[in-house]
Amino acid sequence: MFTSDDEEAEGKESLKIFHEAIGGEIIELKGRGHYTLGDMGTEEFPELLEAVLKQ
Repeated sequence: MFTSDDEEAEGKESLKIFHEAIGGEIIELKGRGHYTLGDMGTEEFPELLEAVLKQ
């Protein structure tokens, strides 16, 4: 699960609920906001691609 250091409080709470329910790895990136085009400023998400290919 990806999160950002500047994610909104509601997003952090959702992450906690999902993580408690299904487990998994939490990957926190810096300055990505809510992982939308508006917050990220790009359609590129190389960290996600790397995590998928690592599996």
